[in-house]
Amino acid sequence: MKRQFCSLLMLLMVFAAWMAPACGDELPFGQGVLFHIEKDGESAGYLFGTIHSEDQRVLALPEPVERAFIESPRLYVEVDMDAANMLASVAGMLLDDGREITDLLEPSLYQQTVRAAAQLGLPEVALRHYKPWALAMLLSLPPAETGRFLDLVLYQRARTLNKEVTGLETIREQMDLFDTLSEDEQINLLRDALNNLDQLPTIFQALLERYLKQDLQGLVEINQQLLDSSASELADRFQVKAVDERNQRMVERLVAPLAQGGAFIAVGALHLPGEQGMLRMLERRGYRIVRKY
Repeated sequence: MKRQFCSLLMLLMVFAAWMAPACGDELPFGQGVLFHIEKDGESAGYLFGTIHSEDQRVLALPEPVERAFIESPRLYVEVDMDAANMLASVAGMLLDDGREITDLLEPSLYQQTVRAAAQLGLPEVALRHYKPWALAMLLSLPPAETGRFLDLVLYQRARTLNKEVTGLETIREQMDLFDTLSEDEQINLLRDALNNLDQLPTIFQALLERYLKQDLQGLVEINQQLLDSSASELADRFQVKAVDERNQRMVERLVAPLAQGGAFIAVGALHLPGEQGMLRMLERRGYRIVRKY
Protein backbone atom coordinates (compact mmCIF):
# COMPACT_ATOMS: atom_id res chain seq x y z
CA MET A 1 0.00 0.00 0.00
CA LYS A 2 2.83 2.41 0.85
CA ARG A 3 4.47 1.67 -2.48
CA GLN A 4 1.27 2.55 -4.34
CA PHE A 5 0.97 5.86 -2.49
CA CYS A 6 4.58 6.71 -3.17
CA SER A 7 4.13 5.71 -6.79
CA LEU A 8 1.31 8.20 -7.27
CA LEU A 9 3.62 11.02 -6.24
CA MET A 10 6.38 9.70 -8.49
CA LEU A 11 4.02 9.30 -11.42
CA LEU A 12 2.99 12.94 -11.20
CA MET A 13 6.64 13.88 -11.56
CA VAL A 14 7.24 11.48 -14.43
CA PHE A 15 4.14 12.61 -16.30
CA ALA A 16 5.15 16.21 -15.67
CA ALA A 17 8.46 15.41 -17.34
CA TRP A 18 6.68 13.76 -20.25
CA MET A 19 4.32 16.69 -20.66
CA ALA A 20 6.70 19.57 -19.94
CA PRO A 21 7.11 22.01 -22.83
CA ALA A 22 10.20 21.70 -24.97
CA CYS A 23 12.75 24.32 -24.01
CA GLY A 24 15.58 25.36 -26.24
CA ASP A 25 16.09 28.62 -24.34
CA GLU A 26 17.41 28.97 -20.83
CA LEU A 27 14.67 28.52 -18.26
CA PRO A 28 14.21 30.91 -15.34
CA PHE A 29 15.56 29.14 -12.24
CA GLY A 30 16.93 26.32 -14.35
CA GLN A 31 19.69 25.50 -11.87
CA GLY A 32 19.47 24.66 -8.17
CA VAL A 33 17.23 22.71 -5.82
CA LEU A 34 17.13 24.89 -2.68
CA PHE A 35 15.97 28.51 -2.74
CA HIS A 36 15.55 31.04 0.05
CA ILE A 37 12.35 33.10 -0.10
CA GLU A 38 12.43 36.66 1.27
CA LYS A 39 9.86 39.45 1.49
CA ASP A 40 10.63 43.04 2.48
CA GLY A 41 14.02 41.98 3.80
CA GLU A 42 12.55 39.28 6.03
CA SER A 43 13.01 35.53 5.65
CA ALA A 44 9.79 33.76 4.66
CA GLY A 45 11.14 30.24 4.20
CA TYR A 46 12.79 27.82 1.81
CA LEU A 47 11.58 26.02 -1.31
CA PHE A 48 13.27 22.67 -1.94
CA GLY A 49 12.80 20.67 -5.13
CA THR A 50 12.63 16.93 -4.53
CA ILE A 51 12.79 13.80 -6.64
CA HIS A 52 10.80 10.79 -5.53
CA SER A 53 13.78 8.50 -5.22
CA GLU A 54 15.21 6.18 -2.58
CA ASP A 55 18.75 6.50 -3.96
CA GLN A 56 21.14 7.09 -1.06
CA ARG A 57 22.78 10.00 -2.87
CA VAL A 58 19.39 11.72 -2.86
CA LEU A 59 18.55 10.87 0.74
CA ALA A 60 21.89 12.23 2.01
CA LEU A 61 20.82 15.87 2.13
CA PRO A 62 23.51 18.42 1.23
CA GLU A 63 24.54 20.55 4.21
CA PRO A 64 22.63 23.70 3.13
CA VAL A 65 19.44 21.67 2.67
CA GLU A 66 19.86 19.85 5.97
CA ARG A 67 20.48 23.10 7.84
CA ALA A 68 17.44 24.80 6.30
CA PHE A 69 15.25 21.79 7.09
CA ILE A 70 16.40 21.55 10.72
CA GLU A 71 16.00 25.28 11.33
CA SER A 72 12.48 25.47 9.88
CA PRO A 73 9.65 24.72 12.34
CA ARG A 74 7.10 23.94 9.62
CA LEU A 75 7.19 21.52 6.67
CA TYR A 76 4.89 21.89 3.67
CA VAL A 77 4.63 18.99 1.23
CA GLU A 78 2.48 18.31 -1.81
CA VAL A 79 0.15 16.03 0.15
CA ASP A 80 0.04 14.84 3.75
CA MET A 81 1.38 11.27 3.88
CA ASP A 82 -0.61 10.07 6.88
CA ALA A 83 -2.35 6.68 7.08
CA ALA A 84 -5.74 8.05 6.07
CA ASN A 85 -4.34 9.52 2.87
CA MET A 86 -2.44 6.33 2.12
CA LEU A 87 -5.71 4.38 2.34
CA ALA A 88 -7.51 6.98 0.25
CA SER A 89 -4.83 6.83 -2.43
CA VAL A 90 -5.27 3.08 -2.81
CA ALA A 91 -9.05 3.30 -2.83
CA GLY A 92 -8.90 6.03 -5.47
CA MET A 93 -7.08 3.71 -7.86
CA LEU A 94 -9.85 1.12 -7.86
CA LEU A 95 -12.91 0.87 -10.08
CA ASP A 96 -15.98 1.55 -7.96
CA ASP A 97 -18.84 0.91 -10.38
CA GLY A 98 -18.95 -2.89 -10.34
CA ARG A 99 -16.84 -3.30 -13.47
CA GLU A 100 -13.46 -4.98 -13.78
CA ILE A 101 -10.54 -3.99 -15.97
CA THR A 102 -11.46 -6.79 -18.40
CA ASP A 103 -14.65 -4.87 -19.14
CA LEU A 104 -12.61 -1.87 -20.32
CA LEU A 105 -9.64 -3.39 -22.17
CA GLU A 106 -9.64 -5.33 -25.38
CA PRO A 107 -8.34 -8.89 -24.84
CA SER A 108 -4.96 -8.36 -26.49
CA LEU A 109 -4.22 -5.24 -24.39
CA TYR A 110 -5.36 -7.02 -21.24
CA GLN A 111 -3.04 -9.97 -21.91
CA GLN A 112 -0.16 -7.58 -22.57
CA THR A 113 -0.92 -5.95 -19.20
CA VAL A 114 -1.00 -9.33 -17.44
CA ARG A 115 2.38 -10.31 -18.90
CA ALA A 116 3.98 -7.03 -17.91
CA ALA A 117 2.55 -7.24 -14.39
CA ALA A 118 3.83 -10.78 -13.97
CA GLN A 119 7.36 -9.56 -14.58
CA LEU A 120 6.91 -7.23 -11.61
CA GLY A 121 5.50 -10.00 -9.45
CA LEU A 122 1.90 -8.76 -9.63
CA PRO A 123 -0.56 -11.64 -10.08
CA GLU A 124 -3.45 -11.37 -12.52
CA VAL A 125 -6.03 -11.44 -9.75
CA ALA A 126 -4.54 -8.23 -8.32
CA LEU A 127 -5.10 -6.31 -11.57
CA ARG A 128 -8.80 -6.77 -12.11
CA HIS A 129 -10.12 -3.88 -10.03
CA TYR A 130 -7.64 -1.16 -10.96
CA LYS A 131 -8.48 1.81 -13.17
CA PRO A 132 -6.50 1.98 -16.43
CA TRP A 133 -4.44 5.00 -15.28
CA ALA A 134 -3.57 3.19 -12.04
CA LEU A 135 -2.29 0.19 -13.98
CA ALA A 136 -0.21 2.56 -16.11
CA MET A 137 1.27 3.86 -12.86
CA LEU A 138 2.00 0.49 -11.33
CA LEU A 139 3.66 -0.78 -14.49
CA SER A 140 5.66 2.38 -15.15
CA LEU A 141 7.63 2.36 -11.92
CA PRO A 142 10.42 0.03 -10.87
CA PRO A 143 9.81 -2.06 -7.75
CA ALA A 144 10.77 -0.13 -4.64
CA GLU A 145 13.49 -1.70 -2.53
CA THR A 146 12.85 0.23 0.68
CA GLY A 147 9.90 2.55 0.01
CA ARG A 148 11.87 5.36 1.69
CA PHE A 149 11.77 7.96 -1.05
CA LEU A 150 12.95 11.50 -0.34
CA ASP A 151 9.56 13.13 0.31
CA LEU A 152 8.56 10.39 2.74
CA VAL A 153 11.87 10.62 4.61
CA LEU A 154 11.42 14.38 5.05
CA TYR A 155 7.84 13.85 6.20
CA GLN A 156 8.79 11.19 8.75
CA ARG A 157 11.73 13.19 10.07
CA ALA A 158 9.53 16.25 10.47
CA ARG A 159 7.03 14.23 12.48
CA THR A 160 9.81 12.82 14.67
CA LEU A 161 11.13 16.35 15.27
CA ASN A 162 7.60 17.55 16.17
CA LYS A 163 7.49 19.96 13.28
CA GLU A 164 4.15 21.16 11.99
CA VAL A 165 3.45 19.30 8.73
CA THR A 166 0.88 20.46 6.16
CA GLY A 167 -0.12 19.20 2.73
CA LEU A 168 -0.62 21.79 0.01
CA GLU A 169 -3.06 19.55 -1.87
CA THR A 170 -5.54 16.84 -1.03
CA ILE A 171 -5.43 13.26 -2.27
CA ARG A 172 -8.70 13.93 -4.09
CA GLU A 173 -7.15 16.84 -5.97
CA GLN A 174 -4.25 14.67 -7.08
CA MET A 175 -6.51 11.77 -8.05
CA ASP A 176 -8.69 14.10 -10.10
CA LEU A 177 -5.74 14.73 -12.42
CA PHE A 178 -6.26 11.20 -13.68
CA ASP A 179 -9.93 10.58 -12.95
CA THR A 180 -10.94 13.54 -15.12
CA LEU A 181 -9.29 11.86 -18.09
CA SER A 182 -11.73 9.94 -20.24
CA GLU A 183 -11.56 6.15 -20.17
CA ASP A 184 -10.11 6.20 -23.69
CA GLU A 185 -7.39 8.60 -22.55
CA GLN A 186 -6.63 6.43 -19.53
CA ILE A 187 -6.39 3.37 -21.76
CA ASN A 188 -4.03 5.27 -24.06
CA LEU A 189 -1.84 6.05 -21.04
CA LEU A 190 -1.76 2.35 -20.21
CA ARG A 191 -0.98 1.42 -23.81
CA ASP A 192 1.85 3.97 -23.97
CA ALA A 193 3.25 2.72 -20.65
CA LEU A 194 3.28 -0.87 -21.93
CA ASN A 195 4.93 0.16 -25.19
CA ASN A 196 7.70 2.06 -23.39
CA LEU A 197 8.54 -0.21 -20.47
CA ASP A 198 11.99 -0.95 -21.86
CA GLN A 199 12.85 2.77 -21.83
CA LEU A 200 11.94 3.39 -18.20
CA PRO A 201 15.26 2.41 -16.54
CA THR A 202 17.08 4.81 -18.87
CA ILE A 203 14.55 7.57 -18.21
CA PHE A 204 14.77 7.24 -14.44
CA GLN A 205 18.55 7.15 -14.52
CA ALA A 206 18.63 10.31 -16.64
CA LEU A 207 16.24 12.09 -14.26
CA LEU A 208 18.36 11.04 -11.28
CA GLU A 209 21.63 12.19 -12.82
CA ARG A 210 20.23 15.61 -13.74
CA TYR A 211 18.75 16.03 -10.27
CA LEU A 212 22.02 15.19 -8.54
CA LYS A 213 23.60 17.99 -10.58
CA GLN A 214 20.80 20.39 -9.50
CA ASP A 215 20.02 20.71 -13.21
CA LEU A 216 16.34 21.64 -13.37
CA GLN A 217 16.68 22.75 -16.97
CA GLY A 218 18.03 19.30 -17.78
CA LEU A 219 15.08 17.64 -16.05
CA VAL A 220 12.68 19.58 -18.23
CA GLU A 221 14.65 18.90 -21.40
CA ILE A 222 14.36 15.15 -20.91
CA ASN A 223 10.78 15.52 -22.09
CA GLN A 224 12.06 16.05 -25.63
CA GLN A 225 12.96 12.36 -25.73
CA LEU A 226 9.57 11.33 -24.36
CA LEU A 227 6.88 13.47 -25.97
CA ASP A 228 4.65 11.55 -28.33
CA SER A 229 3.58 13.89 -31.13
CA SER A 230 0.45 11.83 -31.72
CA ALA A 231 -0.75 12.63 -28.20
CA SER A 232 -0.07 16.37 -28.33
CA GLU A 233 -3.62 17.39 -27.40
CA LEU A 234 -3.58 15.21 -24.30
CA ALA A 235 -0.04 16.39 -23.52
CA ASP A 236 -1.06 20.04 -23.66
CA ARG A 237 -4.10 19.47 -21.44
CA PHE A 238 -2.20 17.39 -18.93
CA GLN A 239 0.61 19.98 -18.79
CA VAL A 240 -1.91 22.61 -17.76
CA LYS A 241 -3.59 20.40 -15.14
CA ALA A 242 -0.60 18.52 -13.73
CA VAL A 243 1.90 21.37 -13.65
CA ASP A 244 0.59 24.88 -14.33
CA GLU A 245 -2.70 24.69 -12.37
CA ARG A 246 -1.06 22.84 -9.50
CA ASN A 247 1.76 25.40 -9.33
CA GLN A 248 -0.79 28.20 -9.10
CA ARG A 249 -2.79 26.38 -6.44
CA MET A 250 0.22 25.58 -4.28
CA VAL A 251 1.59 29.13 -4.50
CA GLU A 252 -1.79 30.57 -3.48
CA ARG A 253 -1.90 28.23 -0.50
CA LEU A 254 1.59 29.32 0.55
CA VAL A 255 0.71 33.00 0.97
CA ALA A 256 -0.25 32.70 4.65
CA PRO A 257 2.55 30.26 5.60
CA LEU A 258 5.18 32.48 3.99
CA ALA A 259 3.81 35.52 5.81
CA GLN A 260 4.20 33.56 9.05
CA GLY A 261 7.80 32.61 8.22
CA GLY A 262 9.76 29.49 9.08
CA ALA A 263 8.42 27.41 6.19
CA PHE A 264 10.36 24.59 4.55
CA ILE A 265 8.48 23.69 1.37
CA ALA A 266 9.31 20.40 -0.36
CA VAL A 267 7.70 19.74 -3.75
CA GLY A 268 8.72 17.91 -6.90
CA ALA A 269 11.65 19.66 -8.57
CA LEU A 270 9.80 20.09 -11.86
CA HIS A 271 7.39 22.49 -10.15
CA LEU A 272 10.18 25.02 -9.59
CA PRO A 273 11.62 26.24 -12.93
CA GLY A 274 10.19 28.13 -15.88
CA GLU A 275 7.87 31.07 -16.44
CA GLN A 276 4.96 29.09 -14.99
CA GLY A 277 7.08 27.55 -12.23
CA MET A 278 6.51 28.23 -8.55
CA LEU A 279 9.67 30.31 -8.16
CA ARG A 280 8.71 32.73 -10.92
CA MET A 281 5.15 32.90 -9.57
CA LEU A 282 6.51 33.82 -6.15
CA GLU A 283 8.73 36.48 -7.72
CA ARG A 284 5.69 38.03 -9.36
CA ARG A 285 4.09 38.27 -5.93
CA GLY A 286 6.97 40.40 -4.68
CA TYR A 287 9.19 37.76 -3.09
CA ARG A 288 12.95 37.78 -3.54
CA ILE A 289 14.33 34.35 -4.50
CA VAL A 290 17.93 33.44 -3.69
CA ARG A 291 19.49 30.14 -4.67
CA LYS A 292 21.16 28.39 -1.72
CA TYR A 293 22.11 25.07 -3.36
